[in-house]
Amino acid sequence: MQRKWQKQPLLWQFSLPAFPIRGKIIFPYLVLTFLVATIGTYVVINLVAGSLDERLTNHLLEAGRVVSDGLAQYEMGHLEAARIIAFTRGLAEAVQARDATRADSLATPAASGLGLEFLLIADADGRLLLHTLRRSDGSYAAVRDAFQPPRIVGALLEARDPKGLPRRGIARHPTEGRYYYLTAIPLPLNDQTVGVVVVGTPLDALLAYFKTTSMADVTVYLDGGRAVGTTFAFSEQPAEVPRLLEELSISADLYERCLSSTETTLGEHVQIRGRLYRLARGPLQVGNDTLGVFGVALPVHFIVQARATSRNVYAFIFTLAAFAVIATGYLIAQRITRPLERLVSASRAIAEGDLYHRTDVRSSDEIGILASTFNDMAQRLLERTNALEETLSQLRAILASIGDGVILEDARGEFIPLNAAADYLLTEMADNFMLGPLRELPAAEAEHASGDVNPWLVESRRFQVGNKVLSAHSAVVRAEDGQRLGTVIVLRDVTAEVEAERLKDAFIAHVSHELRTPLTAIKGYSNLLLAGLGGDLSEQQRSFLQTIHHHTESLIAMIGTLLDFSEMEAGGRLALRPRFISLASLAEEVAQEWRSKLEDNGLTFHLEIPPDLPPVMADPQRLRWAIINLLRNALQYTPSGGMVTLRLSSQDGWVVLDVADTGVGIPPEIQKHLFTRFFRGIPAADDTVRGLGLGLYVTRAIVEAHGGHIQVVSESGVGSTFSIYLPIGATSQGEDEGAQESGR
Repeated sequence: MQRKWQKQPLLWQFSLPAFPIRGKIIFPYLVLTFLVATIGTYVVINLVAGSLDERLTNHLLEAGRVVSDGLAQYEMGHLEAARIIAFTRGLAEAVQARDATRADSLATPAASGLGLEFLLIADADGRLLLHTLRRSDGSYAAVRDAFQPPRIVGALLEARDPKGLPRRGIARHPTEGRYYYLTAIPLPLNDQTVGVVVVGTPLDALLAYFKTTSMADVTVYLDGGRAVGTTFAFSEQPAEVPRLLEELSISADLYERCLSSTETTLGEHVQIRGRLYRLARGPLQVGNDTLGVFGVALPVHFIVQARATSRNVYAFIFTLAAFAVIATGYLIAQRITRPLERLVSASRAIAEGDLYHRTDVRSSDEIGILASTFNDMAQRLLERTNALEETLSQLRAILASIGDGVILEDARGEFIPLNAAADYLLTEMADNFMLGPLRELPAAEAEHASGDVNPWLVESRRFQVGNKVLSAHSAVVRAEDGQRLGTVIVLRDVTAEVEAERLKDAFIAHVSHELRTPLTAIKGYSNLLLAGLGGDLSEQQRSFLQTIHHHTESLIAMIGTLLDFSEMEAGGRLALRPRFISLASLAEEVAQEWRSKLEDNGLTFHLEIPPDLPPVMADPQRLRWAIINLLRNALQYTPSGGMVTLRLSSQDGWVVLDVADTGVGIPPEIQKHLFTRFFRGIPAADDTVRGLGLGLYVTRAIVEAHGGHIQVVSESGVGSTFSIYLPIGATSQGEDEGAQESGR
């Protein structure tokens, strides 16, 4: 592994500014001048343009009012002419008799005298009786083809009111193709409506009148926004008029909004014949009749021209001001930036490692104070760098003298060997990797912390590579603010220690097996003597034999515990012979055996078993030993006069076995070490009690081999409760091994 102890580049190294400081001084003034000039130009231009725009808007709105008023005046002429025709002597009688010839002889001279462009008379059934148009030479021609009267005729006839209000409309003549503005009134006779008189004016003539009176171009829209007439067409060729009307047409939605409005409203800008116009639209109304929508348009080229002229003038003024600001700012910047450039040069030299470089700025202003402060800072940096290099040299010497390998894992996850021992151990691991893969050995004392994301945060671990066994101890390196900087890992070759532990475990297993045979014989013969098979015994002899028997049982229990411990250390877990058993029956057997022992020590014993306890999959011999260990523990640490309770229950898929006592209790600082091997940190109630400190360790191993877990709740001076949780009817972890053992 490559050593990463080379010098790293300084994070505070200076670089040449991308933008000179004199530019940074001039630029704000330039930007400020630009903003002020631009805003001023914009305000003045908009004031001028706004004034012109307001005048244009007022003119448009006034033109709209003129169009509305002009239509009303035109309507008055229509009404007067229509009434004269309607009240011509004999006309009503001729219409009632449906005498078209007489009606023509009476109405046509009257229309000629009035100068009417359009005259139509219909009878009471809505049939056309007379229709005449004025020719360009002033004469009148009757229209004889099938011409249907406009809708306003039918509306008046349906009302049947001889004094009804007139009706107006705009309709297209089917023969000529021209649009006419029409006014219809009822033709009365003896309080009855015998017909309808309609007079009209061509829409072109009406538009010419509107343009003259409003001084604006006018367009009329009908049928959902279709333009049917416009003053823009007066200067166009007849063939171009349909295309122009199509371009001027509006959407049906806009048409409906204009119809529903009550006054003239401003519209958008449009390009017509190469010129830009602003439009205003409103409903074309006469009395209660809404005929369509009209639009008035005025050119806006003079506003654009005024805005462009103002913009050019102020742009010239702005340019002169900007050049003046740049020149002034440059002169000011020169006096400020020259000493700053020398400061930058000195800082670059120090950043590159020349800590002896100093500035040569001598002045009493702020820049001079800055230069003096910089020189002081450079001197302190030189002194601290020298001290740091000396400390670093000492640290390297210390690390080199350590026999264990020291490795640093930095915040990026890269490993850096810090001494020669680390290089040597890593090289040894690489060489031994050819003999066998890297595997982690089970921890001897502490369990791994499951909540840590980084596996190196476990305090102590062991690894085997080939024939080598290494221990790794780690610690997190944190800054003063708590930020994690990395992890320091210390590697040690513990191959010899591991081999010694293996020989120790083998020795314990061998000695335990060898001691069990004579102890079994001692126990058997002592039982025979106590039973009286060797003759009568005195009280003293019986007391001696009972002591021998008691301590023999203790030795056999210790040897059994050592054998279980040796089996766990060798194979990693206990071999089980699982089967479905009744935990209640097993608890009753153990209680029957231990009741007398507990009561002989002055303790009260209670057994609590519910009637419907479900079965569990377990090895009865191993589980029996776990229960005995808990009862023995309660016996040893409960003073005379106390109480021990063995209680069974079921909850949430578990069968729970509790062993509760009223003994000395367990302090909180000791509880976390209870289930470690060879731990005896609690003073026994009886000083004659002896043990190896493996009972709870083996008990937990037995419970976990069955897929369960054990926990303790205790309070000093009150007592303790050890609880075993076993899954209901579940297959244990050791079922396969137990099945194999059963088949041997």
